[in-house]
Amino acid sequence: MKNTFRFLALTLAMVMMIVMAGCSTAAPAPAVAEEPAEAAAPAETTTEAPAPAEEAAPVDPTGLKPGDYVIGLSNSFYGNTWRKQMVESFTQAAEEAKTAGYIKDYEIQNGDHTVNTQIAQINSFILSGVDVICLLAASSTALNDVIQQAMDQGITIVAFDSIIDLAGAYTMDYDWVDMGERKTQFVMDQIGGKGNVIIVRGVSGAAPDEGIYKGIRNVLDTYTDVKIAAEVIGQADATVTQEALLNILSSLPKIDAVITHCGADSMGAVNAFESMGLDVPLIIGDNTAEFMAWWNAKAAEGYVTMSVNSTPSCGSGALWVAVALLNGLEVPQNMFLPFIYISQDQIGDYSNLEAGKIASPYMSYDYVVENILK
Repeated sequence: MKNTFRFLALTLAMVMMIVMAGCSTAAPAPAVAEEPAEAAAPAETTTEAPAPAEEAAPVDPTGLKPGDYVIGLSNSFYGNTWRKQMVESFTQAAEEAKTAGYIKDYEIQNGDHTVNTQIAQINSFILSGVDVICLLAASSTALNDVIQQAMDQGITIVAFDSIIDLAGAYTMDYDWVDMGERKTQFVMDQIGGKGNVIIVRGVSGAAPDEGIYKGIRNVLDTYTDVKIAAEVIGQADATVTQEALLNILSSLPKIDAVITHCGADSMGAVNAFESMGLDVPLIIGDNTAEFMAWWNAKAAEGYVTMSVNSTPSCGSGALWVAVALLNGLEVPQNMFLPFIYISQDQIGDYSNLEAGKIASPYMSYDYVVENILK
């Protein structure tokens, strides 16, 4: 009995030990369903537009490049229509070049047709350090010393219309002798190679006057029945020409023709004859608006002549030649400019010119390349 009791107690103790052991071991926590992690946003698959290709800098069709240059204009004389229109033309081209960035600035100096004044102009350009001097010279040789000083300082010289005789300078000239010969031969053909003529000279001492006069004499000297009744200095100006002729017409025989210089003097000759009540002889025209309008009206009455002049727009031509030189382009040392010849059947095309203007095409950079540089 005692053994049974002892067995039961032992059994009970063992059961208690098992229970206690079970209680000391933590039961695994019941599985709890975890909240699903927030789904990652899907990677964006938007396709970026390709970056636009870098635009190439626009190419200047002229091929000219920007430059920090200054160009000066030394104009020996400003006292007639032709010179004023030339300066306007230079200014127009210079403003275009400045706006486009081809040059930084420009400067214009107008003289009184004395060598000393122009020497002072050129000296001032040397001191200010311009890159190019465009030059209408008061003399073909008297400026050589100061121009040489400018070239020694690295300044480029572009002499035009009234040029210089100095090695190293670029020149833009007209064939003045040929022009003098052509218009004088026209006069001889019209008056039959005999009669009395007046010669109107241009700006004294300037290359155009010397060349034109040489051409006139080349032809006149072959006509023994033609008498030069008078020579006057008209300074290529209508007012000066008119006054000069009024001083002598009353003392002259009947005049058959007036061979003008062809700067802007032809209407001065017309006005002189008309104001004295004289028949207007054959007068060579100068392409000015005033003469073209007068000729157009008189042509209906049978008046016949011709008209010719150099182009005052050579001012713009000289500016663009200077820009070409600054860009290192190939430029001939000696260049020629065009004349505008107007015949009897062309006057209608020029009868509506703006007052105070001379028939002359604007010389753009492209015009210069095609008609002067080439």
